[in-house]
Amino acid sequence: MSIHGQNFDELSVVKIVDNVVFSAINRSASDIHLESTQDKLRIRFRIDGLLYDQSNFPLSQAAQILSRIKILAHLNIAEKRIPQDGKFSVVHNSHAIDLRVSSFPSVYGEKLVIRILDRSHMVIALKTLGMQQSLYEKFSALIQKQNGFLLVTGPTGSGKTTTLYAALLLLNSPEKNIITLEDPVEYNLINVTQGQIKPDAGFTFAKGIRSMLRQDPDIVMIGEVRDKETARSAIEAALTGHMVLSTVHTNDAPSTIMRLMDMGIEPFLLNAALTGVLSQRLARKLCNACKFFRKPADQEQVILKKIKLDLETISDARGCDACFKVGYKGRIGIYELLEMSHALRALIVQQPVFEAIFAQAEKEGYKPLLEDAKDKVKQGIISLQELVRVIL
Repeated sequence: MSIHGQNFDELSVVKIVDNVVFSAINRSASDIHLESTQDKLRIRFRIDGLLYDQSNFPLSQAAQILSRIKILAHLNIAEKRIPQDGKFSVVHNSHAIDLRVSSFPSVYGEKLVIRILDRSHMVIALKTLGMQQSLYEKFSALIQKQNGFLLVTGPTGSGKTTTLYAALLLLNSPEKNIITLEDPVEYNLINVTQGQIKPDAGFTFAKGIRSMLRQDPDIVMIGEVRDKETARSAIEAALTGHMVLSTVHTNDAPSTIMRLMDMGIEPFLLNAALTGVLSQRLARKLCNACKFFRKPADQEQVILKKIKLDLETISDARGCDACFKVGYKGRIGIYELLEMSHALRALIVQQPVFEAIFAQAEKEGYKPLLEDAKDKVKQGIISLQELVRVIL
C-alpha cells in the first residue's frame, strides 16, 4: 500500500492525513469518508455524487489518523461515544478550502466524514448550470419579479443550494438588499447578508424570517421549507412585497404544490404567493477526453424504446487519465420548471389530486425532468446509464 510511491510506515500521521485531504481536493471530491471496520480503516472519496474506494489503512493506524483529523477540527479526541462536529481549513494552490468534519460512533470505532468546500468554486453563473435556453429565460424572469415565492426542489445533493446561490449572484446589485437564512451557510456571498439558524438558541427558520423582514429586504433566501410554520412565514413575506427563494424536498415540481397543501397551507395563500417551482437533479457528464459513440446493446435498446428515444448510436466513455479512469468528469443539472398560471391557480382551489396538476401543467408546456435528460443524452453530454441512474 502506498501513496505517491511511499510506504505508509515511512510517513508520519500528519503527512498521511495531508495526502488524503489533498488527494481528494485534486480529484474535485466533495467528501472524504474514513470508516473504521473490523480489520481496516476504509477510505472513500465522493466524486461527482458517487463514492469511490481509495487505498485503505491498517487498523493499527486508524486511531492516530482519526485523532489527527479531530485535533485539526478542534474536536474532543477522548470523546468517542457521541457524534461531534468541527471544521478547519487548508490552503491549496494559493486559495483557502474549508473542511467540515463530522464524527459518528459505530460498532468498530468512529467514522469521520469531511465535507470539502472550495471557496474558489463556490458560486457559478446561472447560465453555466446546464439549463436549456428557454428554461433559463423563464427562470430568470421569475426570479427577477418584484415579489413572489419561488421554490427549488429535489433530493439531498441535487444542487439546490448551488442554484439558489447562482440566482442570488444574478440578482445581486447595489440597489438590492439581499438577506439569507441558511442551515448551514455553505459559502460566503459578497454584499449579501447571510444568517445561520441556531435552533438550540431558538433561532429557527420561522423566527428568522420574521426578523429578516424588519431588515428592509428586497430579496429573501430561506435555506429550506421544512414545516408549516416556515412555509407560512415565507408566503407571508412574499405577499408583503418581497421576492422569496427557498428549497423543499419533493420528487418533482407538480408534487411540490401537493406537499405544501399537505403541510396545511391554504390554497388561497398558495395562489396568491407561489410563482414557480424548479425541480432538478445532478447527472455526471461524460469525459470529453475519452468520449465515443457506439451502437446501443440489446438491454439499452429496451430502455430507449421505453423512454421513447430513437437513437442509432449512444455516447459512452472509456475512462482515461483526465477522468481518473472513471469515464465521467464534472456534473450538469437536469431541470424542469413549473410556472404558475391562472388555470393552475383555479385548479388548486379545488384541492386537486397530483394527476390533475400534472395534466394541466403539461397542457401549458411543462416538460418533466425525463425530457431534459433525454435531450442531454441526444447531445452526448450524459450517458444513457446516467439517465437511468438519476431519473428512472
